[in-house]
Amino acid sequence: MVSRRNYLTIAMMFVILLFMFQFTGVMKEQLSEYESNEYAGDTTTSLQRSDAFLAEQSSAGGCEVIYAGEAEGAVESVVKTWCSYRKRTLFCSSSIAQLDSLQDDALQVFVVDGSKVTSEEEVEVLRRQVQAGVTVIFATLPQSSVIKEYPDLRELLGIRAVIADEIPLTGMHLFSGFLLGGEEIYETTTPGEEERQDMNPSVPWYTTGAGTKTYMVGTLSDETIEQTVDNEIRAQYAGMEEEAAKNSLLPVILWRNSVDTAKIFCVNGDYLADAGGVGILDAMMGEAYDYDIYPVINAQNLVIADLPAFVSENEEEMQKRYSQSAQAVYQEIVWPSLTSIASRTGAKMTCMMTPQFTYTDGEMPDGEKVSYYLKQLKEDHAEAGLSGDSREELSLSEKMRQDQTFWQTYAPSYRFLSLYADGEESLKEESAIPAEIRTVALGSGSGEAVGYLNENVTLQPSTSTGIRHTFLDDFKVKCMETALAYSNITLDLYSVTYPEGDEDSWEKMSKKIAANLGTYWKAYEAFDATTLAEGDVRIRRFLALDYKQQRTDNVITLSIEHREDAAWFLLRLHGEEVTEAAGGSFEEIEDGVYLILAEEDEISVKVQNGEEWQYQDGGKRGDGT
Repeated sequence: MVSRRNYLTIAMMFVILLFMFQFTGVMKEQLSEYESNEYAGDTTTSLQRSDAFLAEQSSAGGCEVIYAGEAEGAVESVVKTWCSYRKRTLFCSSSIAQLDSLQDDALQVFVVDGSKVTSEEEVEVLRRQVQAGVTVIFATLPQSSVIKEYPDLRELLGIRAVIADEIPLTGMHLFSGFLLGGEEIYETTTPGEEERQDMNPSVPWYTTGAGTKTYMVGTLSDETIEQTVDNEIRAQYAGMEEEAAKNSLLPVILWRNSVDTAKIFCVNGDYLADAGGVGILDAMMGEAYDYDIYPVINAQNLVIADLPAFVSENEEEMQKRYSQSAQAVYQEIVWPSLTSIASRTGAKMTCMMTPQFTYTDGEMPDGEKVSYYLKQLKEDHAEAGLSGDSREELSLSEKMRQDQTFWQTYAPSYRFLSLYADGEESLKEESAIPAEIRTVALGSGSGEAVGYLNENVTLQPSTSTGIRHTFLDDFKVKCMETALAYSNITLDLYSVTYPEGDEDSWEKMSKKIAANLGTYWKAYEAFDATTLAEGDVRIRRFLALDYKQQRTDNVITLSIEHREDAAWFLLRLHGEEVTEAAGGSFEEIEDGVYLILAEEDEISVKVQNGEEWQYQDGGKRGDGT
């Protein structure tokens, strides 16, 4: 039997525990400030587009990079973007012949559109640049007929044989050490993977000779090789092991040739025609010199687009699929699944919310749910943004006007800093973007690179849908991570509310994104998970800074200008390793690749030789950017 004293003691303990738990909950409610955006104060900066470094130069003299190719074309745009990111001066010309008399000690890289190489005259201009030690990049190759006609051109390109003007491929093989993320074979090997194959289906078939290094090849069936390659070409590979001879016969896609001290890089395809080409150019620079260092953003975003958690739209379809209203589906099924995925992968969500998709059906959004989601976002260190999409053909200004009353009523203290737009068309109405918005997330298929939409608003295009991950998607992710240590994975929930088929069910979508995030981005775990607001401020600082680097013995020194806060760089080495970083810190990402954090305006990175270092140094490199 419990004595009265013991009974009172136990009762008092329960009262105290109850009070403590209630007090903790009350304090958490009071101190957490759920209805405020925690990133609004931490991501303040006055930097804007006028502070960014732009790769513009009016004359060829004194330029570090020259591009010769189609004016205002896709490749020129990529080269301009790359020079802006690399802080290099640039001159563009529509003709190689116009550069015949060019003698410029500042020139380091000559990027060429292969379609502009049509005669011996252009070949001779390029040969003189190679003799001067300039790195030459063929962004696209000349026509195969031109390559066949000029032996000097084949010598520059390192091409041993032209086997076919065009050959259908079974896939691609990307070798390790070029792009971040390692080796990848882009072939369909299991049933159901066929829809993933969207790499170039056919290319001219070139093989390379001595002095070249291959980074990616097209793959062929044994039958195709047997039927196409004649005995004369086979004789050139006599004495090699069978597997080595077969690999040497595969069509080259990305490779490098060496002539004296210069490097010539070649692209057999259109891989430099979109934003991912920036990463290929960076990878080439890592292969052109004994070391390479360049600034990156270091931001990995996960955007949950078109989150309509406040109204029960498409009720009949929701009941049919989930036996619940749309509101219940998002609160009880979708939201717990999203938070679980973010927790397992370490990602930070930015949820782009919309009160409703349809404004003419009489259904009004339930604002009482706003506080619930803002609390959840705060506890998960996530962020809320605005969605500019609607089911009806509303202009951006009209949607923002209709949504404004809802947000002012139910989230008056929350600062929305980001806006989502599925297409570029709606962004032409720039005046419709709310004044507090600092960054716009652009939906899939944009083909854009990070930058500014206008003077005060940055643009963060999607780099992946998160659900559909084709071979080309994977290749582009590797390119963007190599270029910027950046990704913007966008999961658009519009199709959950308005599905077009069974593939749009949340059960299937959530499994795909969980599998993709845990697989294809695992190689980039060293980079920081960020919300859009955090990514925005890092982009502004990345675009504004300038730097110079030089190496003395085993010390690489970075001198940084316009550094507002922390700045990140990727350092690529060959046969060496980093041992110390004064003025910052370092972390090895993969073999020979380091993420450098600069915390001061000057940082010294000490490196040492590995056990074996047989990398061939060469190429013309300045002490500048």
